[in-house]
Amino acid sequence: MASSAAAAPAHPRDTRPNVVVVMTDDQTVGDLRSMALTRGLLAGGGVTFKRSYVSYPVCCPSRATYLSGQYAHNHRVLGNYAPSGGYARFDKREDLPVWLSRAGYYTIHVGRYLNGYGSDTPADVPPGWREWYGAVGTSSYRMWGYTLNENGRRHTYGAPLSDDPSLYQTDVLRDRALGVIRRRSGGGRPFFLSIAFLAPHLEGSAIRSLTEEAVRPAPRHDGLLGRARLPRPRSFNERDVSDKPRPIRRRRRLDADDLTGIRDRYEQRQESLLAVDEAVRSIVGELDRDGVLDRTYVLLTSDNGFMQGEHRVPSGKVLPYDPSTRVPLLLRGPGLPAGGVSNELVGNIDLAPTILEIAGATPEKLVDGRSLLPLARNPGLRSARPLLHETGGRRFVPGGDVDAGEAPTTRRQLTYRAVRTRRWLWIEYRGGAHELYDLVRDPAELRSRQADPRYRRTRTALHRVLHCLAHCRGDGCRAEIGPIPRPAGRRR
Repeated sequence: MASSAAAAPAHPRDTRPNVVVVMTDDQTVGDLRSMALTRGLLAGGGVTFKRSYVSYPVCCPSRATYLSGQYAHNHRVLGNYAPSGGYARFDKREDLPVWLSRAGYYTIHVGRYLNGYGSDTPADVPPGWREWYGAVGTSSYRMWGYTLNENGRRHTYGAPLSDDPSLYQTDVLRDRALGVIRRRSGGGRPFFLSIAFLAPHLEGSAIRSLTEEAVRPAPRHDGLLGRARLPRPRSFNERDVSDKPRPIRRRRRLDADDLTGIRDRYEQRQESLLAVDEAVRSIVGELDRDGVLDRTYVLLTSDNGFMQGEHRVPSGKVLPYDPSTRVPLLLRGPGLPAGGVSNELVGNIDLAPTILEIAGATPEKLVDGRSLLPLARNPGLRSARPLLHETGGRRFVPGGDVDAGEAPTTRRQLTYRAVRTRRWLWIEYRGGAHELYDLVRDPAELRSRQADPRYRRTRTALHRVLHCLAHCRGDGCRAEIGPIPRPAGRRR
């Protein structure tokens, strides 16, 4: 029950809203098709942000953005592992739970945290959290045999190859969250509950090699989606990648074995989300039974997307393309329209500012995002604020298990900066390669216009915007931009 943040005394009748954040891992927007309960309760009962993106599309930098409201070039977590990334790199003295705790909120975290927690550093209770049930080290990448630090005491649940239904990770995390809600709903101070599930992320390589499954669903869901159709968007197994950078150009087209692997992973990923779907129903139901649903905001999102055959990439993230960077974002709460849909361009830099506005809390350092509450209350609002994608840091050498948290020798991560607007995606890679996509005419990002002379003025303008965003801080990251020149000879 430790916390190094000084909690302000709360008024016994503090009626500020509670906040519950549900975060999945590697979930795409399309994966919501398997979560009918979540769609009904959160999308049907609240607002869907159709154009929600993460800035750095990989686990630790993205979660650091969630907890800080900052782009990676400001919070400086530039990868999953030391020396350029990981839990030890993140400034835990000033972040969302600390700010909320100071404002009088009771703060709880359940599940996955930042990569390296409990492996690169001791499994301590980070500042700001009043209750802590954090998954420790690489065990967090197992559906059985994982270890939780429960307020300073470690507890391991089952063995890695167990299939005890009562110890399935998603369900145990759900039950921890439900217990917190029951205890805190009648308290005199509002609560902030962050619950982070592993699904649909792949389990560790050792588990995958022994079970021949990408990620194990709960036993009650095993095989339920065996006939689910693998989505094949226009970018799937892209025929011509000559306009793409070298990491894509050197990929061969996917063969029958590749397609079988993608299909199997897709089924298992979808089945693993069924337990998350039920957990969302349980959480919303508990809030309702305890009489606090009407004063609680519930938000669901993911830390990044996942490639499943698009542009010849059989699996993975990090890349700037839509399947990797676009994530679900659903928000229900007091005063929000049921079934609302926002098409505004929003990002994970906006999560912390949104929660801070709900709580009436103040950050103690500059944040780069903006609150989503005005957009949620009025989904028709639009702005011309662009978003930044950026990567860097170190990545695994082939042979290391990037998905499971193992840390062998590393080398430089694929590095790029990109600016995304409502119409354009402009990408500048370390080494000099560029891509330009007209997302109105080419939403599947199939034909880069970076060499088309008609788009010269478009590229120049986007380069200038990107230069500003790549070095922005605070207000500069939220600034709207003027019209981007259209290609020569085009009316649209």
